[in-house]
Amino acid sequence: MEIILHCGAHRCATTSFQNYLSRNENTLAEQGLVYWGPERTRANGLNSLNKLTPDVCDALRRDLDACRRAGAKQLLVSQENFVGSMERNIAFASLYPSMHERSLLLAKAFDEGVGKLALNIRALDMYWSSVSAYKFKRGSEPIEPAKWKRITQSKRSWRNVIAEMGRAFPGVPLLVLPFEDFAGHQRAQLEALTGRAAPEDNDGLSLNAAPHPAPHGLNADQAMKLWSDYADDLEWLASGADGLAELVCRTERDTRGVIPAEPRLEQRKST
Repeated sequence: MEIILHCGAHRCATTSFQNYLSRNENTLAEQGLVYWGPERTRANGLNSLNKLTPDVCDALRRDLDACRRAGAKQLLVSQENFVGSMERNIAFASLYPSMHERSLLLAKAFDEGVGKLALNIRALDMYWSSVSAYKFKRGSEPIEPAKWKRITQSKRSWRNVIAEMGRAFPGVPLLVLPFEDFAGHQRAQLEALTGRAAPEDNDGLSLNAAPHPAPHGLNADQAMKLWSDYADDLEWLASGADGLAELVCRTERDTRGVIPAEPRLEQRKST
């Protein structure tokens, strides 16, 4: 049984992808693909990687063995909190600062049985703006200008997150799927992850949006700096990512390894 871990990230259309998987769960199971979402990972103790115990790991192994005995060919586990939390990102003004430690814990939990990893990424200006709007919508204080300055000046980008994940899972394919390519295209994303035809039902979802920007957002220079950092990340990915990851792009022929075109304006809104 191939185990595929989809690790978010937050604000990268992960909720829409999970909803699509949930709505098609029975159809996928008939095809030999079992889906575990956030509710399942919460139930088996995987939502708190820093609290892993031998009992949690033993229970996970029993659940995996049960899937194999039931005839599952693939298990897709989707949980954006595998990479960390938005709250911690804001607190440290940094992109998933604990990714290295969390990746090692994730590898330990699955006892090196993972066959494939996947991560959605997003233009950094839009990612941080979406995080800010989402948290503000739910009652958090807006990010202050001084913290926006720290976020913009941070040397940490998706390249660091991807590299740390890849090094924790040596030899395991790590697929990186840009939000700008796959938002609203859940079927295409599932086909990219599994290599099998995916259901057409409930494709095109756009859920959990943060429609109103939070106060004290990025200024134009800061947004341009973050966009430039993202462009550097895409260039690194397209050039082979030091053998650590593969850039997957949604094209008419489903080809891989090409830098996506400039995202359309409607795709870059804060969702």
